[in-house]
Amino acid sequence: MLTRVSYRMRRHRHVPRALALIAVVALSQPAQAQEQIHRGVLASPSVSLRIFVPSGSVRVAVWSRDSVDVRGTVGASASVFGGGNRDYVKFGVEPVRTGDTRMAAADWVVTVPRRAHVWVKMTAGAIEADGTEGEVELYAVGGSIQVRRASGTTSVESIDASVVISSCSGDIRVRGGKAALTLRDVVGTASITSVSGRVEVRGASAPESRIETIGGDILIDVVRLRGAALDLQTHSGNITAVVDAATPPRLDLASRTGAVVNTARGGTVAQGKITVRTFRGGITVRLRQP
Repeated sequence: MLTRVSYRMRRHRHVPRALALIAVVALSQPAQAQEQIHRGVLASPSVSLRIFVPSGSVRVAVWSRDSVDVRGTVGASASVFGGGNRDYVKFGVEPVRTGDTRMAAADWVVTVPRRAHVWVKMTAGAIEADGTEGEVELYAVGGSIQVRRASGTTSVESIDASVVISSCSGDIRVRGGKAALTLRDVVGTASITSVSGRVEVRGASAPESRIETIGGDILIDVVRLRGAALDLQTHSGNITAVVDAATPPRLDLASRTGAVVNTARGGTVAQGKITVRTFRGGITVRLRQP
């Protein structure tokens, strides 16, 4: 005869094995896949478009059609919202469940008319824009921002996201925190401010520029300024300029307490002008060797 205690032990002795089996089955199930999405809206050539993707990636491409095309994937915990008309369009992602603290994620390619006004905001991820001719505004806290071949008005704001702007023209405005900011082969006009991030202007050309940092270093390494004027200011960051020996620009250098080293002489305004002001940082100007 079974006692009450032994009966209970027999009845429950298979429970751990059952729980283990359930766990194995659960782990063997594939994770919920990302959802493929494709949305399109008829739009005017100068449509205003707003994109909000907290994390992931957004690539802005252009075409000659009068429409906006959004395609890519959406994270398992995110849902798509948006729509619009010919003049105003908005798309984004948000958490499926209210109160979900995870950032909604998506990886999108957004194709727009060339002269569209595009606004993209991201918390952490990668933003890219290529070939835009209208007004572009890009915002990111972390990750990276890259702009290529833009010829309109480009505005970029970053806290910790690195920024690279290349082969662009038009009006450029960049505001950064502590990440690196790089302009390469850029013409037009530029206004750049940074807290502690390093700022570099490189390549075959440079825009008319005003560059300011608090503690970030500034490097100018451009083959030909071609008459462009650069105004460089820091509080404690070091400033370095590499100039062409055959066509040096006019230099105006001053540091309150930092050392000034200049190996370039006899520059002319026709070749460009570099004005440097720093309170505590050092200034170095050296010639580019052939």
